Amino acid sequence: MRNFDVSAQSPATDTSSRPIDVKLHPPVADELIGRTLASDVLHRLRADIVEARLEPGQRLRFESLRSSYGVSFSTLREALAHLVQESLVVAEGQRGFRVAPVSRRELQDVIYSRIFIETELLARSVACGGPEWDAELQRLYDALEEGPVHNPAQRRDPAWQVRHLAFHEGLVAAADSPTLLAMRALLSQRAARYRAWARRLNPDMPSEYGTHRPLLEAALARDAKTLIEGVSAQFRITQEIILQEAGTALVNG
Repeated sequence: MRNFDVSAQSPATDTSSRPIDVKLHPPVADELIGRTLASDVLHRLRADIVEARLEPGQRLRFESLRSSYGVSFSTLREALAHLVQESLVVAEGQRGFRVAPVSRRELQDVIYSRIFIETELLARSVACGGPEWDAELQRLYDALEEGPVHNPAQRRDPAWQVRHLAFHEGLVAAADSPTLLAMRALLSQRAARYRAWARRLNPDMPSEYGTHRPLLEAALARDAKTLIEGVSAQFRITQEIILQEAGTALVNG
């Protein structure tokens, strides 16, 4: 049994109560270019990088990409330029593009930044949330707990992962800050890439999610401190698991 540091950040300031709309918040690039061919390629490329099918540091050769994704060089270049802005791809001048590398320092920075922003969003959500938020959180929690949730293999199932993401999105949905939510989405996908990459190195890597009942209860009780501590603990535990299971493959820079 591992022991992890689960200390948390302090909550942020309250805001006034407003109606909420609980929904997933995609990265801004999708909203900018709309549901076009370029958007479809952007979505597919992003998914292949976040899910580590395209490996960290891998060179992205246009001929190979054009064959795989069936689009023109200009469409690929547009999608790759957006992914550079999301820190998932690195531009190398005249040499083209490469999947962003992974490092111990970046992982730690991403987790720290996630906790920093999540703390503010959770505090705002607790302050602004009303009966509609409560009902939606209960619905998302019930969906999350369907099936054998204590089976580690079940928690690696993509459908459960979608429900898990939706529950955490629901916790911050009442925050009423599109800017912070967009920043959160970008950090979330960068963290997801580390988890997917580490799991490809070690398919038996544990998933230390713990129970989500305390998070639900804290949100419904408007207990921002307990909610922030619980979510921050999950983020830190995930970081420790990645470092323990795949740390030797991470560069230190």
